[in-house]
Amino acid sequence: MATWEQIGELANISQLTGLNALQLISLVVQSANAARTHKRNCRRFAKHLTLISNLLQQLNVPELRDRAETREPLERLEEAIKRGYALVDACGKRSFLYMLAMGWSVAYEFKRVQDEIDRCLKIVPLISLVHSKHAVEKLERIEKDQCEYTLDEEDKKVQEVILDRDPSKNHSSVLEKSLSRSYPDLPFTEALEKEKEKLKLELHRSQANLDTSHSEVIHHLLQVTHGVAHCENERDYQKQDCDINCSRKGLSRYDEWGSDLLGCCEEPSLCFRTFFYPCGTFSRVATVAKNRYISSGEACNDLMAYSCFLSCYCYTCCVRRKLRQKFHIRGGFCDDFLSHLLCCCCALVQEWREVEIRSSSIGPEDTKISPPDSQYMES
Repeated sequence: MATWEQIGELANISQLTGLNALQLISLVVQSANAARTHKRNCRRFAKHLTLISNLLQQLNVPELRDRAETREPLERLEEAIKRGYALVDACGKRSFLYMLAMGWSVAYEFKRVQDEIDRCLKIVPLISLVHSKHAVEKLERIEKDQCEYTLDEEDKKVQEVILDRDPSKNHSSVLEKSLSRSYPDLPFTEALEKEKEKLKLELHRSQANLDTSHSEVIHHLLQVTHGVAHCENERDYQKQDCDINCSRKGLSRYDEWGSDLLGCCEEPSLCFRTFFYPCGTFSRVATVAKNRYISSGEACNDLMAYSCFLSCYCYTCCVRRKLRQKFHIRGGFCDDFLSHLLCCCCALVQEWREVEIRSSSIGPEDTKISPPDSQYMES
């Protein structure tokens, strides 16, 4: 089981010298907001300390230090808060994978530190110093706030994955999702390298403390990161081969829509125009899909003709199918028909946004066709 010395940083404690309890609690709250792992536990712990801060704000902390009967209990309280800060700070700065692997030990440490802080708080004779009904109520609220520190279901799944000793299983998808959540500003490969560096520091720290059990866990985590990195490199090589083969065949590598079907509101102007004048957007999509200029009037006539015999959605979904085939986008007839049947406006916006995306990547001359005898109206 991990002790506080193994989880918290002793160097952090020396940097907190001279800070009073209120200042320490403020640092804990800031660190809890920046936590990468055990986010819920960090926020619960910070919330509990906020209740203590509300009580201490009614007291004159420098005066408490001057009183002989309160000096030592207050110093013990501040030392306990410092240990809590080191624990929360570790959840933001230490290795993401290591802190998850130590999951239940970290949760236990949160509970232990909170109990220690509450015991120190009870030793300080606050009630005799502040004869206030509000102070008594706040102290009772602190005593009732018995937080339960545990692991989130998602953290449990990741912990199970990273501690799995079966080398035949590929956990790259799970790790990619969790690391992307922990390092939102970094690509997966860079986040993985950053975790490797932190794990090496954890290994050096454990070896310096002669902690063989933790060293074995960290060795295993390093093997997991090396295995995932190897799988990621193989996937990159396969993607490069696919790019080369597709370029030789004159095909595009894209096989998915560049924008979501329900992401039409990301371009409010286009969404607004399509909702009130769908023929305009549809004519431009049909122009690219059929590789010939189609005016808005022609598009309206075609839609009305199909509406008399079948359904206008049969025509619009056929145009969507041609657009998919032109850009080599994955899908089927049922997908095309249901997209236009359930939300035709969203489908048209998605199709035109796809045309704009492809025109910027493969050249506008491949996706734009001018009318034979009139200027093409563009938005």
